[in-house]
Amino acid sequence: MSTKAPTIRDVAELAGVSAQTVSCVINGKGSISAATRLRVMQAIETLNYRRNPIARSMRTRQTGLIGLLVLDIISPVLSTIASTVEAAAYAEEYNVLLYNVGHSVRRERDFVEKAADRRVDGLIIVNAVDETHSIEMVAQSSVPTVLVASIETTAVPSVSTDNIRGAYLATQHAIELGHREIAHISGALELAVARHRVQGYQQALDDYGLSYRRVVTPRGNRWSYRDGYEAMQRLLQMSPRPTAVFVAGDQMAIGAYRALTEAGLSVPDDMSVIGFDDIEAAMFTAPPLTTIRQPFYEIATQAFSLLLQIMDGQRPQGAQIILPPELIVRESTRSVG
Repeated sequence: MSTKAPTIRDVAELAGVSAQTVSCVINGKGSISAATRLRVMQAIETLNYRRNPIARSMRTRQTGLIGLLVLDIISPVLSTIASTVEAAAYAEEYNVLLYNVGHSVRRERDFVEKAADRRVDGLIIVNAVDETHSIEMVAQSSVPTVLVASIETTAVPSVSTDNIRGAYLATQHAIELGHREIAHISGALELAVARHRVQGYQQALDDYGLSYRRVVTPRGNRWSYRDGYEAMQRLLQMSPRPTAVFVAGDQMAIGAYRALTEAGLSVPDDMSVIGFDDIEAAMFTAPPLTTIRQPFYEIATQAFSLLLQIMDGQRPQGAQIILPPELIVRESTRSVG
């Protein structure tokens, strides 16, 4: 008994059609009658035929791979986006090749160069570290690319949350509760998302005529629990002490909780805290965290959909998709005055 895998010609012979007809049925192309399509599908099932991805790659000059370049896969924000992209890619019969940058410019450049060598059919970059160099490189290459949460540029299509608006909503919420001394713990300012959140914070203070402003940047230049913890420790040493703080990421906000507790302060009685992202842990903190919700599912699915359009020959020039954030009010903020 032969163990040789059935070929497309075997399917064609059993169905009584040409190999080209079988190919059209498999790929959903051409005008094939319902009766012929049924015969081909029955032959495929009888023979247990499976497409050979290597042969297909050699014929179409496509790898069937999507590159997903992520700043730090440990982040619950980025891991959620990555898993959603992977699920969307799987549904379209693509595999995802994950590049974990780990905040390293060198690793990011290396991964982008590999992608530019056409080792993947398309590329999604989430939070580019070396924004200028990496984006220039993919813009000049022939690899279809979509940016997520990176700088807005007409050179490469992108999808992001309106970070300026989200930060504005967070700061405005504190203002409307009566707070006048509102500080901000920023994210890593090497990233556009962090700079945009600082901008939204400052814009809200300007619009309401508030002069008090404190921006504390994590020394670790990350978005971790420890970064938020250490930034809050430094903030508590400043005078006058703020009555509310807008933190650029939920992980950092949870770390800030710890620093406040160690200082003998409570949330929200001594300080109101507002985060950004609405990760799952935000609703399980004590007290549950008021935050800005990012539409992670929509970000990931729209990024992949946009990439498919580009790979299909539709090249949206300067396509910029900016999704609205949402203020989620929980128990970490209270009114004063």
